[in-house]
Amino acid sequence: MRNKFFAPIIAAIFLWPLATLPGISRGPTHDGQGTDVETLIRAGHWKRARAILEPQVKAHPDDPWSCYQLAEVKMSFKDLDGALPLAQHAVDLDGKSSDFHLELGKVFGEMAARASFFSAGSLAVKFRKEVEIAIEIDPRNLDALDAMMQFKFQAPGIMGGSKDEANSLAEKITALNASEGYLAHAELAEMEKDSGQMEAFYLKAVQANPKNYEAHTALGKFYSQSPHAKYEEAAKQAQSALQLESRRIEAYWILARVYALQQRGSDLEQVLASAEKNVPDDFRPLYEAAQGLMEIAQNLPKAEGYARRYLSQEPEGEEPDAADAHRVLGLVFEKEGRNADALAEIRTALQLRPNFKAAKEDLKRLNN
Repeated sequence: MRNKFFAPIIAAIFLWPLATLPGISRGPTHDGQGTDVETLIRAGHWKRARAILEPQVKAHPDDPWSCYQLAEVKMSFKDLDGALPLAQHAVDLDGKSSDFHLELGKVFGEMAARASFFSAGSLAVKFRKEVEIAIEIDPRNLDALDAMMQFKFQAPGIMGGSKDEANSLAEKITALNASEGYLAHAELAEMEKDSGQMEAFYLKAVQANPKNYEAHTALGKFYSQSPHAKYEEAAKQAQSALQLESRRIEAYWILARVYALQQRGSDLEQVLASAEKNVPDDFRPLYEAAQGLMEIAQNLPKAEGYARRYLSQEPEGEEPDAADAHRVLGLVFEKEGRNADALAEIRTALQLRPNFKAAKEDLKRLNN
């Protein structure tokens, strides 16, 4: 499954910015070995998968599939120290798995994004090598093709970058799976900051496969963001996704964001209740509700309550972490004129994530 943070990882390696929309989470391509854990991972239920996999790996440390899956889970929680040995062990145990090599490459990519300038280059080379092996083993691995597409688009020519090759890879994905291919083209359009092409390709992805949950939520997320916001269309796509899968969180949080921005209080409360009933271990809709109200500076006490409730349980993997939530809470307090409280929350965010650039900028602004 394509990691949501994958495009930003590659961007960070080469210090090139990306647009702010989240990446698209792809369905599984794991060599036909479908399991209950894999279904949980595909749906973004990382905490549930972790509860199964950790004792499983402890009891069977040489099961390559479990090691690989637990590496995925560790990555979702940004635990690179935990993910790297598991991903490497999976490859050592079974070097013929395309997915195992891809996961190891993803870990190297994340490490490169966090490394110093001098270390990032060698880690980026390791990332590329593992992705190339993944594609060589399975030329139809959509996630690996997508990863190489992003690399080719963003890497400098001296490291093998080529926008023409990136576009060719997007066409290859489209030939294998039209809906996923259009999502890949939308990713390239996002990196080009071409919102018109992004919208066109998201629409094509939905039309090519109306049962593709990720296509509906990708289009819904796009329409929920400025400057191309179309809130009714965003809600429509989220509702379509909910009809396909009611126990995944993305559609709920898109609706929560839209209803908060539209100040549709009763609809917001209803979707929050429905989300908690169907996905009780992922409070992302509360985060989006808080952020939406903060952005329009409306009903800020309610926004504070949503943010505090989000912080009341461990965030799900691949979701905003506690540092993000404390920052949102700080911004709510700033808009209420509570600067001392705002500073306290921003400082907490920085304690949790010292390299949090946005929070550093907030702190500088609040101290002026």
